[in-house]
Amino acid sequence: MKLKIALSVLIVFAILGCIAEFPKQKVTPTQAEFQYGIKYPAKVVYVYDGDTIKVKLDNKILVIRMLGIDTPEKYPNKNKPYEYDAITNLTYLAKWGIKAKNFTYKTLYGKKVYIEFDEIAGLKGYYGRYLAYIYIDGKDFNALLVEKGLARVYKEGKFRKENYYLQLERIARENKVGLWRIAE
Repeated sequence: MKLKIALSVLIVFAILGCIAEFPKQKVTPTQAEFQYGIKYPAKVVYVYDGDTIKVKLDNKILVIRMLGIDTPEKYPNKNKPYEYDAITNLTYLAKWGIKAKNFTYKTLYGKKVYIEFDEIAGLKGYYGRYLAYIYIDGKDFNALLVEKGLARVYKEGKFRKENYYLQLERIARENKVGLWRIAE
């Protein structure tokens, strides 16, 4: 009889142990958990070029393509004539691609930034990179690249800040800032 009671108690504890709630742990955001309009703190750990960086968010590494902008490529053969409207000098564009990368590196590398996703653009682009606005010291870094003539507005996709960025690009072009110094 004592054996039956002991076995019954053991079975009850085993069942209770299986259904007991475990304490919740902090979870690093995954693609499904990111929300639009929230600025997530991250540290820039690598700069690929003027418009693509790698960040550490909690314990996750994300490759971020800056949303709404496009900087020239660093190599002439990677640029295309007329991609920056009338500019056809690919060596000229590559020089501005290097300047854009250097500016991004100097401004962002090793620093705390905030990344924000856009509900219109979605979380990821064609190449599987996250698409985000980057903020440093409260400033929109993507917009800063356009203002300084280091980037054009990426018109091939839709995003919330498109009209604002187009206005900044128009001003940079009119004032021949950055890569827009070349005659159009």
